[in-house]
Amino acid sequence: MLNQNQIDALAVVAGRALTPAELVVLEPLVCARNDVEIAAILSVGRTAYGATQIGEGTVVAVMDPRGGLFLDAVVELGQVDRDVHWGMAPVRRGVLDLSVPAARASLIALRSKLPNYAAEIDKLLQVGVVPDPIDFNVVSDALNNAEGRMTL
Repeated sequence: MLNQNQIDALAVVAGRALTPAELVVLEPLVCARNDVEIAAILSVGRTAYGATQIGEGTVVAVMDPRGGLFLDAVVELGQVDRDVHWGMAPVRRGVLDLSVPAARASLIALRSKLPNYAAEIDKLLQVGVVPDPIDFNVVSDALNNAEGRMTL
């Protein structure tokens, strides 16, 4: 049976509360200390942004068939909103890095300013998303600490 220390440790590793269904699946794995499988279960759905620079070509390709129209709308908006004008300069140079939170935030802000392109902006925000698996050693260390065992 999982104790509260183990549950808390796994929740910290996962970065979120564990669901009742996950606890049922994890219990025999924790008892057997199958840390590799535990890490795999906790990794399901985890993603991160890998370093990904985009430019106008990526925008056009990802937002097809409305990429050019979107860029035109951004240029038009940039005439009255200088933050948009200067915020899109990295796109014009092909160096907007979606792994940078501020870069994603500038695109997210465009959803409310250009609501007709919200779905296309969401597609663009998926560029550079990669799996973010939890290493089994992190699970091992967390459970060892929770169980009062020595860790390396």
